Amino acid sequence: MIQRNLQIGIIGPSKINYPANDVLANRLESIAEETGRLIGSAGAILFTGGADGVMEASSRGARYSEGIVVATPGSRRLSSNEYVDVEVLTPINVGDFLFAGILSSDSLIVIGESAGTTAELALGYRHKKPTIIIRGFSDYYDSLINRYMDRKNCVKFLGADSPEKAVRLAIEEAEKYFREG
Repeated sequence: MIQRNLQIGIIGPSKINYPANDVLANRLESIAEETGRLIGSAGAILFTGGADGVMEASSRGARYSEGIVVATPGSRRLSSNEYVDVEVLTPINVGDFLFAGILSSDSLIVIGESAGTTAELALGYRHKKPTIIIRGFSDYYDSLINRYMDRKNCVKFLGADSPEKAVRLAIEEAEKYFREG
């Protein structure tokens, strides 16, 4: 049997949607970079939208740990951040990660809040993707931890207080998802 690497998606805001509070914005960036580094160190493949913000910070972390970074930047080649190894182009310039990235990820880690992140969170839920929310960036997302988004009970959201716990849970849940389909 062919050994396949786990593919973990990170979803979170671009810089334009960062918190206005500089301390919180810097924390968001730092946690995203550390989460990416841990994903790369674990031998998993990082999937992001490829833009700036959480996507760039997590990509930088994965690259520094010699991990593989895949992004879905839209329809233009070489439009991802500088840390991306592989670009998957789509005909969609906004929301492309919603389709190619979410469906390609074995689990998701949520870092920060934005409208785009909420759309990705909802699509991941609909497709029963194991999702780990890093606490402390969104009261709404924090309220979803250990709960379902609706009565369909697709997948219960898990919470983590640190990048280490988020990546450990993402790997454990991705392995289950991979086995159980």
